[in-house]
Amino acid sequence: MKIKLVTDASALMPLEMMEKENIGYYESLLLMDDKEFRELSELDYEEFVNSLHELDPYPTTSQVKPEDALSVIKKAVKDGYDEVLYLGVTPKVSSQMNVVRLASKTMKKEIKIHLYPTETTCGSQGAMTYNAMKLLKKGKSAEEIMDYLDGIKEKIYTIGVNEDIKTLFRTGRVKRGSAKGILVTLLRMKPIAHITLEDAFIGYGAGTSYKSVLKKMIAAIESKTEPEKEYNLFMADALNREFAKVYANEIKKVRKIKEVHYWNMSPVMALTAGKKSVTATIAPVVED
Repeated sequence: MKIKLVTDASALMPLEMMEKENIGYYESLLLMDDKEFRELSELDYEEFVNSLHELDPYPTTSQVKPEDALSVIKKAVKDGYDEVLYLGVTPKVSSQMNVVRLASKTMKKEIKIHLYPTETTCGSQGAMTYNAMKLLKKGKSAEEIMDYLDGIKEKIYTIGVNEDIKTLFRTGRVKRGSAKGILVTLLRMKPIAHITLEDAFIGYGAGTSYKSVLKKMIAAIESKTEPEKEYNLFMADALNREFAKVYANEIKKVRKIKEVHYWNMSPVMALTAGKKSVTATIAPVVED
């Protein structure tokens, strides 16, 4: 059976990788100046991230357009695929899965469609998609891949830091007039967040310097992973590749890393996390 793998832009996989590997993708929309922009195909990434401080009103987002969701499935049919395996973002972040589900119902006679809720997002979702791609190349069925993902999702861990306090204020995550907001501003604290299956992205404390942030994040990774296991590492940044590489090197000191991938944060994630944000996702390697 010929299976088309599909995921979301929120999985952070580079556009070039998805196109090379024939992975379909759904783009969320950014709403700016009363205009809609598909986040991967219609935005200049560097220009967008660099403009985050100046954008007023701050952009909002919405899930994939129904016609775009349908077109990905129709293209899979046209390209001769027998099945579609969609790895979808957690509904705690987006209702995108519902849009794809509705599109799938109109195509169920033409192609078999598997909708798999990853229960996660960002780098964790990207790591799951990457491993699914590897399994497809090994000839695994959609059912076998979904069973594998069920067993691996709790072993994938994403944790990162946000340097851009201004973005946190603009998104309302920290109020300017609050005691917490004043403290964060005065101390120039760098907030840490990680991904859990229960909450998606959630706060994990903060640090007053990159050194203290790294120490906390490395300790978290050590507590969530196994020292004898081999992992792949997926780094994502919003124009902060230098720190992403420093962070990756620190992870390699405490865990066995087979591959390191450096990806851009998607525009929607950068909108929320802010310029210079960096996340690390550590995921078990698909065994040969």
